[in-house]
Amino acid sequence: MDKHEEKKLEEFVDRIMADAPLESPSVDFTKNLMQKIEVQSHQEAFQYKPIMSRSVLVGLFVAFSVLMGYVISQYGLGDGTGWFDKITWEPNFKPLWGWLENYTSSKVWVYAVLLFGFLFFVQVPWLKKHMDRTALLK
Repeated sequence: MDKHEEKKLEEFVDRIMADAPLESPSVDFTKNLMQKIEVQSHQEAFQYKPIMSRSVLVGLFVAFSVLMGYVISQYGLGDGTGWFDKITWEPNFKPLWGWLENYTSSKVWVYAVLLFGFLFFVQVPWLKKHMDRTALLK
């Protein structure tokens, strides 16, 4: 744009602005605004919403009760032996931990695990102190 067009555009904007009436807020503008701010500030930031609805909880309770009734009816409570005695369960940890019998690790690996473990337990108090300083936990 050259200077002549800019000058015309400026004159046009000045004429429009001169014709436009000045708008002023109402007399009770501040009062109305403060009332709206107070209403918004009193609203809760977080609304409690349960993870599971009431019907789901009732359904889970009924299913658990039916399951307990079935277990009691199958195994009984008063025959003297107890229904826990009829459950046979023998823990066998040999297949799970058998591979550790011949396992050896290098010193570098052991030192790395110890170093990272130490650094983890140093980092946690340091982060807590940092968050306390920045007032995130207050």
